[in-house]
Amino acid sequence: MAHAAVDERLSSLSTAEFVKVLEDDLHEPGRWLADHPLIDKLERGDLTRSQIAGLMGQVYRQTVEVVRWLGMLYAKCPDMGVRRDIFNNLLEEELGAFSNTDAHFHLAARTAVAAGAKRDELDAVPLTPQTQRMIEFGEQVFYHDDNWLKPLGLGFGFEYQSPAAYGPIAEALKKSYSMTSDEVAFFEVHVTADEDHADAIVRTYDKFVRSDEERALVREHSNLYAERYYDMLSSYQEFD
Repeated sequence: MAHAAVDERLSSLSTAEFVKVLEDDLHEPGRWLADHPLIDKLERGDLTRSQIAGLMGQVYRQTVEVVRWLGMLYAKCPDMGVRRDIFNNLLEEELGAFSNTDAHFHLAARTAVAAGAKRDELDAVPLTPQTQRMIEFGEQVFYHDDNWLKPLGLGFGFEYQSPAAYGPIAEALKKSYSMTSDEVAFFEVHVTADEDHADAIVRTYDKFVRSDEERALVREHSNLYAERYYDMLSSYQEFD
């Protein structure tokens, strides 16, 4: 994996200024989920239900892996306070503990089934190349890399921006495809849950991500994860 050059000015920024750099990066084309053409297509009702079911099968498969990734991050994180934030994130992902819903992968399955997928087939749906790259990237960073700060870049790359994209997706599915709030809960839950998760990540940046090298790593991995997630949302094109 190619690494971005270290910007020797990053350590001179306050945490708020550094976060603004990350935010600006994420607004670049191919990263900003709220600008994904998927949203306009859903709002217009242009996607078939088969395409939605196919895409949500991919989202389901990736979301199943997120729980395992968080478990690995919890195990290798050296700080008790940060581990508590990771644990709370894991509780929400695995049980829907704070949103009073269900495991996020089960919520993704609800949307897939509402679009026509068969629930008992979701665990075995073939991965598109985009989803395969996403999962392989996550496995590399969470399982095989000892640096516990890199995953915090991945987390920011998605959780900072998911509310801006997932709210409109939920509304489009309800308006154009007559889905219920229960059926689109996967998207609605992320509007509030990921705001809290992003805040926790920023608190960790303030305490642990201070040097040029650390900030460059977090920045690089935030951008890479955003790009891979954006590409995974494009996999609706693989289905008809």
